[in-house]
Amino acid sequence: MSHGADLGHGGGPEQKRIGIFVSVLAVLMAITSFLANKSANEMLVGQVEASNGFSWYQAKRQRSYANELELKRIEVQLAGGVSAEQRGILEGWRERLAGKNAEYEKENQGIQEEAKRTKATAEHSAHRHHRLEYAEICFHVAVVLCSLTLLTQNSFYFRIGSVLSAGGVAIVAWALLGH
Repeated sequence: MSHGADLGHGGGPEQKRIGIFVSVLAVLMAITSFLANKSANEMLVGQVEASNGFSWYQAKRQRSYANELELKRIEVQLAGGVSAEQRGILEGWRERLAGKNAEYEKENQGIQEEAKRTKATAEHSAHRHHRLEYAEICFHVAVVLCSLTLLTQNSFYFRIGSVLSAGGVAIVAWALLGH
């Protein structure tokens, strides 16, 4: 199709091809929009889960700190004059608190590692979401330009729209296959 070529008013073969191309672009745009929304949801869920993980980690650290204070208080009490019965109770409590702190330490390692993994996944989803949004913009502009070809009978718009369409497809591939 040449610049300024007569596309006819009766919906000739060239207009039909352009119309089909615009329809395909609309489908690609809808799929890209769906994928962008899905990535946005994954990003938000991941951010919330990571935040919850880091909060859980902090809560366990605070419990551990409170236990450490109690352990110090027990040591002070044991250093003073206590009966044998009191000593047994305090030593039992000290063992229990020390065991709980060891448990918190072990759990916190796993909690923190999982929260970091979840945060990284959320960040990956954010990057994918942004790329898919860029692709969607390419498809939107391509649809407008290709439609202008039908209205103006100027094939220049179709060529630019085709380039933008190819760019949109490349960005979608990058978003879905890239790391």
